[in-house]
Amino acid sequence: MFKQKWLLLLLALLFLVTAGCGQEQLPAEPDNDQESNDEGVEVILPDQLPAEVEEWIEDSRQEFAGQTYELEGVLYLLVTYGERPTGGYDVEITDIAVQDDKVVVTADFTEPAEDEMVTQALTYPYDLAMIEDPDLPVEFVATGAETEIPAR
Repeated sequence: MFKQKWLLLLLALLFLVTAGCGQEQLPAEPDNDQESNDEGVEVILPDQLPAEVEEWIEDSRQEFAGQTYELEGVLYLLVTYGERPTGGYDVEITDIAVQDDKVVVTADFTEPAEDEMVTQALTYPYDLAMIEDPDLPVEFVATGAETEIPAR
């Protein structure tokens, strides 16, 4: 009888320990192709871009600029950092704010630190986002290593 109580107690304790070690439920990770900014504008990049957009990106990568391209009711927003001498450079569109009179696209630029080990090859950093075309002018704002984004 004493062994049965200990066995039941041990099983109950084992149950509580395993139940407490279960994986915590976390909110679902957003899909890599989706981003959401503070203004609530959801950016969804498809798996395959239209050929015209891919060609536009390829033709634009060597320039340092903020650009737009409208195709079938979609406004593509492209920020290119131009040709850079090494790896370690990056550009990321961090915010898209659709206001009453314009769309403000904020992009953050980073450069490699002087002591950072980087790829010794030419790079062409860029970031692309797309939204439903609001038919408004677009303003590009730089943060980080750059103070302005040339418009093209």
